[in-house]
Amino acid sequence: MTRAMQDKPARSHPLIVLAAIAALLILLAPLAVVVAISFTSNAMLTFPPQGFSLRWYLALADNLEFSRAIVTSLQLAVATAIASMLLGASAAVGLRAHRFPGRDALESFLLSPLMLPQLVLAIALLMYFSRLGLRASFLGIWLGHVVVTVPYVIRMVLVSLARVDPNIERAARIAGAGPVRVFFQITLRLLMPGVAAGTCFAFIMSFDNLVVSLFLSGPRMKTLPVEIYGYLEYADDPLLAAVSSVVIVGIVLLLIVMEKTVGFTRALVQQGA
Repeated sequence: MTRAMQDKPARSHPLIVLAAIAALLILLAPLAVVVAISFTSNAMLTFPPQGFSLRWYLALADNLEFSRAIVTSLQLAVATAIASMLLGASAAVGLRAHRFPGRDALESFLLSPLMLPQLVLAIALLMYFSRLGLRASFLGIWLGHVVVTVPYVIRMVLVSLARVDPNIERAARIAGAGPVRVFFQITLRLLMPGVAAGTCFAFIMSFDNLVVSLFLSGPRMKTLPVEIYGYLEYADDPLLAAVSSVVIVGIVLLLIVMEKTVGFTRALVQQGA
């Protein structure tokens, strides 16, 4: 078999392609329904939408509670993503760069929030933060979100580290580069897709988190998911569809930007490989 034949990508079976398209449509159909309902002129959540109107987006712009919650969630998600990136990337590099007794146990401990039910984690954080006086505060919710999101960054960076060719780093050291220069100019660049993917997941998970936010929030400190949850108790108008549509479009734009800048898909392919 020639090298050209080896490098030639294998064609997927038509049934596999059709199954993938069907699965994608099933996943996207609810999102399309929500966006369509947000443009209805009706006062009820009904599908198919009746008429076309921007009244619910105008109502969203005039709703102080939702506007305040969106700003709070954005600030919280940005702060959480930055902290998770710094902590998660540092932990992943430390776990892979050094061998010490209990390393596997430490790695399992750091990744344990991925396996714990968020309800159990939220109750534990509530009990602990209540003793520290951090409940219903920005700092308390931020710390809770960091606990939940750091494992995503660690996992993504660990996968990227496993695919870094150590010969590249050795060649740089032989050429005279110091350890710090090798890390920032070579290793970090190779890890950037994984770091970016983990940071993006941390931002989305923080912005969309309901369980931890619900237990740690208060009357004066509400995130967008908590505000939506409370709004559902007394109303079911298409304003919720408008809020959800704004969130959907925002996340899609974020993923597109990440893909165009650092290659978001590459990190996900490495994760699944």
